[in-house]
Amino acid sequence: MFLPEEVRSISFRVALIYTAFFVVSVLVIFGTTYVVASSELSGILRSSVGDEMGRLQDAFAAGGQRALDNGLDDLSESASEDRFFLVRDKSGRAIAGNVPGELWRPGWQDTKLKHAVIAKTADLRAADAHNKDHEVLLFALGETIGPYEVMIGRNSHILDETQEIILEAMVIGGIVTALLALVGGFVVARGPTRRVDEIAGTTRQIVEGRLDLRLPVSPRGDEVDRLAADINAMLARIETLLSSLKQVSTDVAHDLRTPLARLRQRLDAVRRKPRTAAEYEAAIDVAIAESDAAIGTFHALLRIAQIEAGTRRSRFRRLDLAAIAGKTADVFADVAADVGHMLAFDDLEPVIIEGDEELLIQLLVNLVENAIHHVPPPGHIAVTLRCDGARAILAVADDGPGVPDEEREKIFRRLYRLDRSRTTAGSGLGLALVAAIAELHGGTVEALDNAPGLIVAVKLPIAAK
Repeated sequence: MFLPEEVRSISFRVALIYTAFFVVSVLVIFGTTYVVASSELSGILRSSVGDEMGRLQDAFAAGGQRALDNGLDDLSESASEDRFFLVRDKSGRAIAGNVPGELWRPGWQDTKLKHAVIAKTADLRAADAHNKDHEVLLFALGETIGPYEVMIGRNSHILDETQEIILEAMVIGGIVTALLALVGGFVVARGPTRRVDEIAGTTRQIVEGRLDLRLPVSPRGDEVDRLAADINAMLARIETLLSSLKQVSTDVAHDLRTPLARLRQRLDAVRRKPRTAAEYEAAIDVAIAESDAAIGTFHALLRIAQIEAGTRRSRFRRLDLAAIAGKTADVFADVAADVGHMLAFDDLEPVIIEGDEELLIQLLVNLVENAIHHVPPPGHIAVTLRCDGARAILAVADDGPGVPDEEREKIFRRLYRLDRSRTTAGSGLGLALVAAIAELHGGTVEALDNAPGLIVAVKLPIAAK
């Protein structure tokens, strides 16, 4: 059976649940009204009848039969189609009243009169004619007062009509409430349904390869928007990773093709003519070095992939970044001095972060080694650490040739190397590893002009106190 999407939506099902609650609430309210109104009207009728009977009893007690007769005369004058009374003697013969004598009963009675009985008196016939359902309901009290059997009553049909009105209101109110709730649920469900359809349509396009698309986010900022924003962030991350993967594939094909081709060419040249044992050993050493370089490149790529996957977050703990930077820089100060550089690391402001100590050491090692290898001696290299609000800024500055403005963002790509660096040793993965480690720690890395030279600044979040 086909049902509209709005009817099959979660919003509509929630509306149905609330409809059930509303209907039950309406029924409880009207049911309470029914009971209270019925009890109140019944109490009014009972009080009216009881008061009149009490006045007759008081009159008889005070003045005897004469006073009782006077009270009955007054009662007779007030008799009408809705006010009944009956006076009988002890033998059961009706003396006065506007209802047949056989209706007298001792105590309270609430009786629906038969049409044959109604036809015996004019007031009963008038009461019957005024009711659309032609019913007369006798609500009466019968007492023996002196020599008489007296009954005073009312037509309680008004009570019955009131109860019917309340019951009809209960039914109509319940139906109207249910219909309004269902219509409201349908209308309310249309908005989320349209938004889900938009999200589904965009998702299908993304599945087909449009990774540049993003889910629509409205200004309302509700739970659907928050979910869409999170999914958009995930899509942006996936797009970045896929773009990086594509770049890696291209760079691997470009950068490793030459050394592998050179390795094959050298091995082929060695095979073509006999050589001495020393020449064979030298050729094997060169081949091993070329193979180690290729293996090192793939190992670095694998390490970057592992870091980007976030598996190292389980090793995070509170660390003093100044202590890590000072210890690492102290080790490399001698290395820098051996090649004619001066490495300074006095400007280290104490700061606590959450991180992986091994990876942070690797980050700083890569930055310092990069400066040592690419700055012509004698050069000046400085490692600094300072706080900037909620972030720590770890920077390595040099006074070397620097990096052109248009290539500063590219140097953090995998296997990317400046043209002037392609003749030197290295795989072009050092700064890519730095960027991956910074991102794992929730930070960023950027290259800035040091005029002359280059500054690589890593911004990391400070740990909460």
